[in-house]
Order: sequence, then structure tokens, then C-alpha cells
Amino acid sequence: MIGIWKGRFIIDYLIFVVFTLVGWCLLIGSSKLEKKWIGGIGGLLAVIFIIVSQIIKFQSGFFEERTLESSEPVGQWVAPGFIVLGIYLLIMINYRCVKAALNKQSWQRWGLIFFDILFSLIYLWVGTFALFIVAFTYFPFAP
Repeated sequence: MIGIWKGRFIIDYLIFVVFTLVGWCLLIGSSKLEKKWIGGIGGLLAVIFIIVSQIIKFQSGFFEERTLESSEPVGQWVAPGFIVLGIYLLIMINYRCVKAALNKQSWQRWGLIFFDILFSLIYLWVGTFALFIVAFTYFPFAP
């Protein structure tokens, strides 16, 4: 039982760290303007996500008493936030892959585009499973 509560306590921090690391890695090799706009938007999304999740935890009494009633409001923020951050990462990955494909020869271009489509499908499949895990840690039932 303690392990479940610890998982509920750190899942939003884990989402924040993974999003930040993946977003930072995707910005390697991009132009200054891309880093400014794409990285700025991603950073803003990450900061909003973690600050609001902490505010909701504080307001719901999550830090004082970890009950199902206090974890549901947090889950109602973390689950949609997880979806928004996941979609942003997918758009960022697709942008980088298509940008790389435009600089290649015709057969390499189509190979990269096919890889991007395949990766996007796998990403969405794994993302739905990850969303189930995130939702299951905050809600007492499987959505």
C-alpha cells in the first residue's frame, strides 16, 4: 500500500523530468530561433504543469493526508497535462524528422517519412498504455 502512495506522490515529477529531458535532447542541433520558440513553448508547458500540480496538491490536502479523495483532483490535472505534454513531444519529434527528411535524397526522404509514421503509431500506442498507468495511479478504478 505504501508503494502505491509513493507512486502517486512522484508520478507528476517523473512526467516533468522525462518531458524536460526528451525535449532538451530534441533541441540539440536546432537553430537558435527553433530553440527559442520550440524550447520556450515546451519549457512553459513543463513549468505550468509542475506548478499547477503542486498548487492542486496543496489545495486538496494531498501533502497532509494522502487519501483517494485528495488524489483525485491531482489526477484530474495530471492526466490531461500528460496528454498535452505527450502531444507536444510527438509534434516536436515529427517536426525534427520531417525537417531531416527534407534535406535527403528522394528514397531517403520517403524512408524517413515512413519511419516517422511508424514511430508515431508506436508512440501513440505506448502513450495510451502510459496514460492508463498515470490515470490508474490517481483514480481508484481503471478508466
